[in-house]
Amino acid sequence: MPKFPVLKMARGLNQVFQPLEITDIDDQYHSFIVRYSGDYITHTHEKDELVYILEGSVIFEIDGREEEVRQGEAFLVPAGHAHRPRCKNTALGFVIETRGLQRQMPVK
Repeated sequence: MPKFPVLKMARGLNQVFQPLEITDIDDQYHSFIVRYSGDYITHTHEKDELVYILEGSVIFEIDGREEEVRQGEAFLVPAGHAHRPRCKNTALGFVIETRGLQRQMPVK
């Protein structure tokens, strides 16, 4: 069984909002890490997305409210809900989602 040095990989990730895939989980899911910094676009996904914060904290704007997710916490973004991550400094997240979900739909 393979092991993945997730924190080492994450700390080497310099570009923001550019996912680095860790592994496929099965035929439907995959996992990746992402560096957050600044504001991302408001968007939706067709399936749920689970975000675990490895370092720092991220504010998720979702359904007109803000939810801060800190290091060691996870947040489930339900399918179809417009959301936007914001990060004042920098943070690292580990994400599990349906493969191909990164083809997100910007909200106008």
